[in-house]
Amino acid sequence: MKSIKKKLPSIFVLGVVTLLLTGCDGNVTRDIRHAGFNLASNEFTCNALMPVSDKIDSPDKILFTNSSFAITENGSLYELSLSQPYASEENCKKIDFSIKITAYMDDKILKGEDNKFYYAPGNSSSTALTEVTANDSSYQLYTILLGNEKVKKVITVDANAGRYYVLEDDGIVYEYKVVRQDYNTPYTLTSKTPVYGEKYGEIIDFNYAGESTSTYIKTKTAIYRMQTTNAKECTMYADVKCQYKMKKDETLTKYYQNKILYYGPNLLITTYGKEFTIN
Repeated sequence: MKSIKKKLPSIFVLGVVTLLLTGCDGNVTRDIRHAGFNLASNEFTCNALMPVSDKIDSPDKILFTNSSFAITENGSLYELSLSQPYASEENCKKIDFSIKITAYMDDKILKGEDNKFYYAPGNSSSTALTEVTANDSSYQLYTILLGNEKVKKVITVDANAGRYYVLEDDGIVYEYKVVRQDYNTPYTLTSKTPVYGEKYGEIIDFNYAGESTSTYIKTKTAIYRMQTTNAKECTMYADVKCQYKMKKDETLTKYYQNKILYYGPNLLITTYGKEFTIN
């Protein structure tokens, strides 16, 4: 009887702590929903990429994902299944690829630490993780955009006009203008102009999708994204166009360091496994 009484306080404390943590996570979920995100029915589990505890960070973190594969900060690749788990009961599976990824273009081309280019997983036109050779008609373009060791990420803005947004290791996003006179002449980098610069701080990730909420900037301490400045009017009237402005998202920034596992163009995952999509 005495042993039971001794255990009761411990059980009570554990229950209170669990309740408090659950309540805190519930507040985070509510705030993220109010910021314009839809809560998905699925939950994300991946021991390799999630925090060990509230005080111990994950051994590696997601740098980019298109929901089918992920690149981590350490340059590793993972296959993802967000809608249902693998046999391991987790939503991630490490891809057996020995070369670390140092840069990437859209979700199609990867650059390895060996300075070679590889087709990304999910690329329907080529075998995943095979080397891109000079036989590829865009090989020279990849060389110009990804060849510089300063380049970390490339987003195609308008391929026909030769416009690409490029994140370099100085934390600035530049617009590269790459053109050629015809199919028989080589590509040439004709201009390089800062697009998102020092006023945001050191940029570590970005996405560009025109004037839409999928366009964002991430620094080490904050998240900025395109937000509508006339949301009420442009959703109410058919002849009012939505106006967008890049603004600091106060809600996402508040939870950026300790509750957001990953934020990308169309997906947000929390450290406690909740998945959200952008409205």
